Amino acid sequence: MNLKTSTLPDTRRRARYCAALLCLFSFATCTYTAHPEPSNAVYSSTATPVYKLTIRLVPDAPRLDVSGTIQLPAINAARTSIELWLSELMDEFKVDVVSPGVSLGPVKLDTTHHPESRRGWGIINWKIIPAKPFPANEPIVLRFSYASKTAGSSNQFGLGGEAAFAGGISTAWYPQLADPDANRNVQFKGLRATGLLDFSVPSGYAVHATGAARSEQKETAAGIFRFDVNHLAFFSFSAARYSVKKKDGPVRISLYTLQPHQTANQFLDGTARILKVLVDEFGDYPFSEFAVIEIPTAQASRAGFDGASLDGLIFVNSDYIDKGFNAAFFGHEIGHQWWGNLIVSKGVEGNWMLSESMAQFGSMRAVEVLEGQAAAAQYRRTGYPGYFPDHCALGYFKLVSRGLDQPLLNLSSANMDEARIIADSKGPIVWDMLARTVGREVFSRILRNLINEYKYQRVSWQQFVKAVEAGSGQDLKWFVAQWIEQTGAPDFSLAWKQEGNTLRGTVSQAAPYFRADLEIEVQGSGKKFIKVVQINKEQASFEWTVPFRAETVTLDPYYRVVRWTPEFRPETGR
Repeated sequence: MNLKTSTLPDTRRRARYCAALLCLFSFATCTYTAHPEPSNAVYSSTATPVYKLTIRLVPDAPRLDVSGTIQLPAINAARTSIELWLSELMDEFKVDVVSPGVSLGPVKLDTTHHPESRRGWGIINWKIIPAKPFPANEPIVLRFSYASKTAGSSNQFGLGGEAAFAGGISTAWYPQLADPDANRNVQFKGLRATGLLDFSVPSGYAVHATGAARSEQKETAAGIFRFDVNHLAFFSFSAARYSVKKKDGPVRISLYTLQPHQTANQFLDGTARILKVLVDEFGDYPFSEFAVIEIPTAQASRAGFDGASLDGLIFVNSDYIDKGFNAAFFGHEIGHQWWGNLIVSKGVEGNWMLSESMAQFGSMRAVEVLEGQAAAAQYRRTGYPGYFPDHCALGYFKLVSRGLDQPLLNLSSANMDEARIIADSKGPIVWDMLARTVGREVFSRILRNLINEYKYQRVSWQQFVKAVEAGSGQDLKWFVAQWIEQTGAPDFSLAWKQEGNTLRGTVSQAAPYFRADLEIEVQGSGKKFIKVVQINKEQASFEWTVPFRAETVTLDPYYRVVRWTPEFRPETGR
């Protein structure tokens, strides 16, 4: 949703996927007008809304009062109206035109309500009609004000609790211009923007928001917090009586907790290590600071998340703060800083793979680099301790056994719970397989180049595949067709026999036949080695010289290929 939240095993799963997921983040679907401008309109080269927002938070009321301006980019056609989207939790919306001069004067406001299945999660489409049309090729500046209706929760938004918080990628808590390239049948998706955010809160409160902090110490002591958003972003914030700790480095890491924690340094150090791994994997991190912000668990649950990744920060519920740093959880949420936040999928095809699955791939890579192959193998096979138990092959095959499999390329938001499990279980292992197919360094270089080219934009599945093929110099249609476009997974079996120093064996599979590079580990007499066998039909045979007595010969010991094993079968597994 950038949407961006962590996948949950229950109804709280609706945390993310404004982005994706998709869209990158997949939600219950609603259809909105994607083109409020004329259909042939073209944005200028500086097509970025620019805001100046003054936000006054009154936690005890609870109330959010906002005033400010938005400068909208010029297009090559006159406009009789502008449409802005604002959460249905906001009220008293007033607008007037600051420029261009020809359109000054009172405006007419027409509204259309787009409700969501959960009360408070919908939006109001505000059509702003000036006295005279906005001329072509001139930017528009609108002045507005509004306030929250009452205490309420929406997707990554909450007032009326220990914290006040908002994720702009999922809830339009400020008026947003629609993204013309957004997918139509998905949760609302506005344009990223830049601007200035000024917050006023009671003394003793701390505010963290998107952008670079600009307030002086005497201002923050008085409850004034200023942020300069000079990167394209969706605006997000949280305010509470936070305890704050920071760690300097290439990226400053900040931790905002509701109580002082003895494990604060563990969170700061762990976050810094994961961020370094993922910078190596995905490319430069676009912000100078990364913040981990605690949200009370009950409030987070009402707002649909356990963890939510937003531009330059993540919201984390108190449960995940209290039980200590979890590399898999934080790896996933930090992975969304690139996939689902910095780069967004264009079109429904492959949107889960370019958001949830890629963020989860980042999580698995972080565990492998920081904790080793054995920990990563357990993660892929049966899950990471303390993390969502279905985010692994075991979770995927549970769904397959229930007849709920879907192809990774077209995961259905109509069955969002199942789709999310498949995206976070099979999806990252498939990405890991592709990385080993083209070479890890090659794959990382491709991802870094692609993100650098498409950052703050939408990339289609076809563009992604084309970039991987061009960067690797390989025709990967077979890989996409086999692992991403179709359902299912292979069921390999291994038979072997040693005679003297000769070890002979056969790997077999039933139709439909999968192509895979399978590691085989041979152990005995305190020695071991691993070799690779490629299979693409019913059987593949091997014959090796082994100068010791083999005691065990193990197929795919680190579970690098998505495949059935006895533990995944209902009659034999758990």
